[in-house]
Amino acid sequence: MSISYRHLNTGNEYVSLPGISTATAGIERVGFVHEGFRGVVEIHGAENCPLLKPTVQVDGDELFEEQTQAELISYWIPRFRVSSPRITATSLVVAPIERRGYVSVLTIENTSDHDVTVKAGWKGCWKSCFHTANLSKQMLGAKYAYISNWKPGVPIVEYRGNTPLFAFALLSPDISTAKIVGQENITEGSGDYVKAGVDVPVYYEVTDEYVLQPGETRHMPMYIGLGMEEVSAIASAEELRLQTWDRLLANLKSWLDKHIIECDDPHFKRVMNINSFYNYFYSQAIALDTEELVISTSRSSSNDWCAAYWDRDAMRWSLPAVLQINWAQARKMLIYAFTKQLPNVGMHSRFINGKVLQPGFQLDQLCAPIRALDLYVDLTGDMSVLFDRRVQGGVNTIQQILAAQRHPEVALFETLLLPSGAPSRLPYECFSNMLVWRVLLDVARIYDRIRDIDRSDDAKRLAISVKNAITEHFIVEGPFGRMFARSVDLQGEYEMGDDPAGSLQLMTYFGFCTPNDPVYKNTVQWIHSEHNPHSGCEGSSLLSVVNDLLTGRKEQALDFLRRAGLDDGIACESVDCETGQAISGLAFASCAGYLAFGLRYALNALCPPTALVDEKRRPSETLYQPPPEMSHDTRKARM
Repeated sequence: MSISYRHLNTGNEYVSLPGISTATAGIERVGFVHEGFRGVVEIHGAENCPLLKPTVQVDGDELFEEQTQAELISYWIPRFRVSSPRITATSLVVAPIERRGYVSVLTIENTSDHDVTVKAGWKGCWKSCFHTANLSKQMLGAKYAYISNWKPGVPIVEYRGNTPLFAFALLSPDISTAKIVGQENITEGSGDYVKAGVDVPVYYEVTDEYVLQPGETRHMPMYIGLGMEEVSAIASAEELRLQTWDRLLANLKSWLDKHIIECDDPHFKRVMNINSFYNYFYSQAIALDTEELVISTSRSSSNDWCAAYWDRDAMRWSLPAVLQINWAQARKMLIYAFTKQLPNVGMHSRFINGKVLQPGFQLDQLCAPIRALDLYVDLTGDMSVLFDRRVQGGVNTIQQILAAQRHPEVALFETLLLPSGAPSRLPYECFSNMLVWRVLLDVARIYDRIRDIDRSDDAKRLAISVKNAITEHFIVEGPFGRMFARSVDLQGEYEMGDDPAGSLQLMTYFGFCTPNDPVYKNTVQWIHSEHNPHSGCEGSSLLSVVNDLLTGRKEQALDFLRRAGLDDGIACESVDCETGQAISGLAFASCAGYLAFGLRYALNALCPPTALVDEKRRPSETLYQPPPEMSHDTRKARM
């Protein structure tokens, strides 16, 4: 699968590798989540030298300075290939599942009839380090680079404040020459360290020179380990080495292949699976310092909401996409939402440790965890999560907060912020109240499942009242006839509008009305007309495109997505209407999940068998209740 993008992305639960150059195969930055710092830490190279890049020199000419051929193996493993008249070189980046590091494998083949002298290996530069929680800010520690005495021959770059904070190790057992350069100092073998302050680069090189015979192929793996300091970084790299690069590659490829969503259209299969894996690895992580799961809108500093937690992004966009490929991981996401993030549920955004980042009550976000819980149980049949007291307590907490937002006489609920996060001019917003109606039905089903009939009936009665209140207060006269207003104040004032992050177009998707409902049809017509000041042109908001996929406007959405390049293939907030290239909201991991889910939904694509529960993969919780028997065809239909 040839790639024409400028950059590729890969990563695993511990490390993220965004922005690998397709021109040079250079890894420009590496990131990880640090829960103590409440954000993402990214290690950056310099403009003229990436953090790490392969180097292959023949007769003094550098092969990887030419345009490489780039591809993604199994939609996630970057491979770069460059050729000369005598040598073919391939660079592979492997980020194995649940490992504190990654592997870069350089393969060189002599395609000529004569011996060829080659100098090959890796070189790179660590210039700066950034902490990101929404905004990226440069960190003020110092870089210490040296050849380890604990593991002789292994280059270490360690970042220190008052104590070591983190480090990475470069372990290449088949290469004997390693050097570090900084401020005119050079260290070869064991020796003194090089110290570099803020924005001062440290250069390193791990290379070897040898002769390749005609037809000979040589594999050169570099194991890059991440840790809290020198020993743990080296140990991470050493564990990768003991596993061997070819075994790690085979295991990762096998895992990816088992989690690919099948689709007859190769273009949409590629878009769907690249975004599915990007969502899986970039909207959640294992924190380096606590080794606990965290969830965020994105792990890339290219995104404006990097390392921020939003209930909507995590539960309504990311989790359904994760459910498409791995139900067990979706369950962990639910537990995270109902524990660490529960104390401030419904707040606009939080840090990854659950503390408030941006205050302000947002009704649609309050509803998101319960909506995700019902979807999870419905698709997997895993009843055990409903008997988890943490989840039961979370459902009760959300209902208590919801009750406090209710109008004293009308069954409508107030919000400070719209689904987009913008302030709501009027207190009662239509989409968010529709979502309350949906969630009340979800709560009723949850109580039905655990045989709490009284609470189930109470939730059903309130849901009916909310639906009646919506139809009574939000339907107004519009240019095409009666339609839904965006918000009202219950005093006669209303506001027309729509929000792609919580569009009125989704009312059929959530089951509030039918596609043939005249009020709904008029509303959708208004959304896509010149009367909507934010409609612009079709497809400017990628969220609007996904909303189309979910609500019967499939052909328009698919036509746009077939032409759109997005953010090097990854979902973004908005794109140019003509070119399909990203304009804003780059590296939008949770939106990537929403796109992958919307495509699978619209195309009726087949989820992998690993997506749903079977008898061999039970949760390790108590009170487990096995799901009903389900045929393969039934599973496909339900997903």
